[in-house]
Amino acid sequence: MSSDDTALRHNALVYESKDEYLARAVPFLKAGIEAGEGAVVAHTKPGLAMMREALGSEAARVTFVDVSAAYTRPARTLAAYHKVYVEQLRKTPTLRAVADVQFGPDPDEWDLWTGYEAAFNRSFGHLPAWVLCSYDANGTPDPIIEGVWQTHPEVVAGHGWDSSDRYEDPDHLLRRLTPAPAPLTGLRPIPFARGAEELREQLARELAAAKISEAQSLDLLLAATEIANNAMQHGGGIQEVRVGHARGRFVCEATASTTPRSAISRHARESVPASGSPGS
Repeated sequence: MSSDDTALRHNALVYESKDEYLARAVPFLKAGIEAGEGAVVAHTKPGLAMMREALGSEAARVTFVDVSAAYTRPARTLAAYHKVYVEQLRKTPTLRAVADVQFGPDPDEWDLWTGYEAAFNRSFGHLPAWVLCSYDANGTPDPIIEGVWQTHPEVVAGHGWDSSDRYEDPDHLLRRLTPAPAPLTGLRPIPFARGAEELREQLARELAAAKISEAQSLDLLLAATEIANNAMQHGGGIQEVRVGHARGRFVCEATASTTPRSAISRHARESVPASGSPGS
C-alpha cells in the first residue's frame, strides 16, 4: 500500500534473525519474478551471498547491489538507488526490491537517516516499485526503529504485516526533524546571474581557488545545481549565495527568495571538507 496517491509502495521489514529475513524476503522477490517484475537485492557482501544461495536458480534474474559503503550521505544514497531502479525499469514494467538499511553508531546522525526514508517516499513516488526496507532488530537502536514506523505505511514485524498508525506525512516529518541552520561567520556573498548555470560556473571558480578536490567539488556542484533548480522551479529563485570556510569545511549557503514548495525552508547549506582537513 502506498503512503499516498503514488506508484511507489514503500514498506519495511524488521527481522530478528537471518532465517526470518530469508523467510520474508525470498518469497516476496520470487512472487514478483513469477509475475514478470524486476527484482533487486541491496545488502552487504555477506547478505548478498546469503540471498544468492537462498534464491537458487532465480538469482540469475535478480540485480544485486553491494551497499557496504553506500550509506554515506542521504543525497548520495538516494541517487545511487534511483540509478539502479531506473535501469531495472527499462527492462521490466515494475520492480520489487529488498534493501537492507545501514546506519552508523553516531546518534546525532540517526534523524538524518529517518529523514532519508521520508525523502524516499517523495523522491521515488513516481516509480512503479515495491520496496521493502529491511532492518535487523538486533542492535538497531530504538530511535531508528521508531523512525521505521514513522516513514513506512506498512511494516512486517513478528507475526506479519501491520499498518503503521505512526506513519507521518514526509513533508511534515522532514520539517520536524530538520533544525534551522545555525548562522555561520566567515561566509561571503558571491555574484551570479540568478541562473543555475551561472551559479555553477562561479562556484566552480571558488572551489578551484580553495583547492577542493575534483571529486568533492563535483559533489558540491551537483548539490548546488539541484538547490538552484528547485528554487527556480518551485519558488522565487535564489536571492543570495554565500561561500567560505567554516569548521574545517568549505561551505556553500543559498537563500531562496521564497520558500520552494518542495523544500523545508528558504535556506540550504552544503559543504565538503576543506583542503588540508581530514577526509579532503
